[in-house]
Amino acid sequence: MTFFQQNSISNIVWHVICDFDGTISLKDTTDTLLNQFAHPDWEKIEQQWEQGLIGSKQCMQQQIALLDMTEQQLLHCLDQIKIDSNFVALVHLLEKQQVKLSIVSDGLDFVIQHILKKNQLDHLPIIANHLAHPTNTRWELSFPYSDIACNTQSGTCKCKVAQQNHHEKIILIGDGRSDFCLAEQADYVFAKKSLIDHCVNKNIQHHPFEDFSQLLEPLLAILNSPSQVFDATKLWVNS
Repeated sequence: MTFFQQNSISNIVWHVICDFDGTISLKDTTDTLLNQFAHPDWEKIEQQWEQGLIGSKQCMQQQIALLDMTEQQLLHCLDQIKIDSNFVALVHLLEKQQVKLSIVSDGLDFVIQHILKKNQLDHLPIIANHLAHPTNTRWELSFPYSDIACNTQSGTCKCKVAQQNHHEKIILIGDGRSDFCLAEQADYVFAKKSLIDHCVNKNIQHHPFEDFSQLLEPLLAILNSPSQVFDATKLWVNS
């Protein structure tokens, strides 16, 4: 079988779920804001999360409450954050293939919207925690996509999002802890950073990557040849 051999995929509905912070963006946007504008106590809360004493939902809610910045300061900071330039090519590939792409993040919706708009990508659907601005310099977080049963105690339960349409086959692109649970359920996983370690530890077949340029060829292979399965050390092999 050649790498791009075509199979009939008319009965398959694909859904690519892509993380944002550290995956699309080159650095974590929430950590960037906390480092610049939050009371230093945010780091103590971070340590509690890293030790597993609290979930990310509780962690982020407490940390965002420590921010002290105006909207102008926020926007100026966000304008300095870059995305992986190859993500645009991925978006175009999926649009050409008529494949659904959702940005599903345990980060901040306003932040993601602003950065995507700056890169002419604000047409993409975003599922994330809701950042509100109740006073001039204070901020708060709410969680429209949380689930009390979420295994990772995230503000945005990515598994719940993926399960909304049971007929879809899920391709996950992610990098961190908020992707761990969905990685165990997705049909294909593209992983970077700590998600790679999780996939190795859990024996989850995955494709490691560093930037989106490395995803285009194997992703197209999946869409064209769904009978193939992943060889975790190479690309794709026949099932």
